[in-house]
Amino acid sequence: MECPEAVERGRNFRLLTAEELPKLLDFLTGYLPESLKFQQTLLTYMQERVWEFHFYVADGWPEVAPICLHFPGMTLSPHGLQYESVGVFCPGDRLDLLRLLREEDVLLDWSRPLYINFTHCDIVDELVRLYKDTGTVERVLGDIWACEEPEKTIQVEDDLPANPDVQVGPLSAEHAEGIHELYPANDMECHELFLRLIRTLPAAGVFDKGSLAAWMVQSYYGAMFSMQTKPEYRRKGYGTRLARYLTKRVADKGYNPFVVIRPENEASQSLYRKLGFKKLYQTVRATFTPFSWQEPEEEASCILRDNLENAVRQLKVEQRVIEALKVNEDTTVTADLDSKDDNEGEDAIRGTSDSPEDADVVAENDDGIIAENGLQGYGREEENLEPIEEQPEDRINGLDSPEKEATNERGVESSPEVEDSNEGDGGTETNGGGN
Repeated sequence: MECPEAVERGRNFRLLTAEELPKLLDFLTGYLPESLKFQQTLLTYMQERVWEFHFYVADGWPEVAPICLHFPGMTLSPHGLQYESVGVFCPGDRLDLLRLLREEDVLLDWSRPLYINFTHCDIVDELVRLYKDTGTVERVLGDIWACEEPEKTIQVEDDLPANPDVQVGPLSAEHAEGIHELYPANDMECHELFLRLIRTLPAAGVFDKGSLAAWMVQSYYGAMFSMQTKPEYRRKGYGTRLARYLTKRVADKGYNPFVVIRPENEASQSLYRKLGFKKLYQTVRATFTPFSWQEPEEEASCILRDNLENAVRQLKVEQRVIEALKVNEDTTVTADLDSKDDNEGEDAIRGTSDSPEDADVVAENDDGIIAENGLQGYGREEENLEPIEEQPEDRINGLDSPEKEATNERGVESSPEVEDSNEGDGGTETNGGGN
């Protein structure tokens, strides 16, 4: 699911070529640590190309307008549009340049919801100010915690005794599907995301007696994310072992280990603080929704159509049941009429017989057939309503023998029963959110 072809130029921004990306990396490195997330996103893209990204800079960048954008190509955007989710960086002393973003109407469609990926809180605050008369803004906060001395994390001891049944090691491709299924924001990230991350970037798991108990991966925007532990393995200290292992692996590949943690997640803050991480700044993931926005009518129509189709199917089923019952009712009436005709024919035959016992035997047999029809009326009419042929008198007189009686008192086999049984730039923070 690669991105469609990128737009080369907007109203105020232009697409960078691959040859210009190193210059953008140098620009962002000069603004560390406040540019850390954007800078690591670009570095990961340049070194690994896990997925396609598009990087834009303002006209006159970097001297006149030092503002840049990136549009992630991996996250599943809510409405499937390439430019509805964006990351932004602008130096803190040039926030006035964000008006260029607010005025951008080629790359961005401000008449629809716009999703700002975890971006420095000062940048988002200024965008909110510029947007205040246009619509509403929903925010999710995430603090950037980074490890300045990753080589020291390996020296941090956990409080658990050594256990040979518990091992920490790299993940493999076979783990991708299970990890995606349990990922809290799996509606924003596809299964292939985790498959590519595991194959390309550091990804680690804790294995308890060979079973995957906890895991964590490095994301395509540089952060360590998606730390998760299966419920049955929680409160065993696996998170500390996992974070320590992955921090070292991320640093060994030349990245700056960092995580995005919700402000209220004190447990994660404590864990990473113990490993030498420090809070650098706060980011915000924001959704800008214009007052005039309504979900496209076709989406509501699809729901209505599905409901209508289900109702029609149910009515058809009910109609077939009614028709089947009616057919069975008609069959019962026909059986009664045929039985009456047969009885009249047999009475005529019995009228020629001199033996009253013969009549009693035939009558008993007829009663038996009628009783069977009453019990087996569904699907057995051909067997039960077999007409009685006229017989010679000497054939009828033979019915009083026990052998013949047993032959005529035949059973009806019942029909077999039928059993009708029946977070985009996402997931960045360690407790499963978007990036």
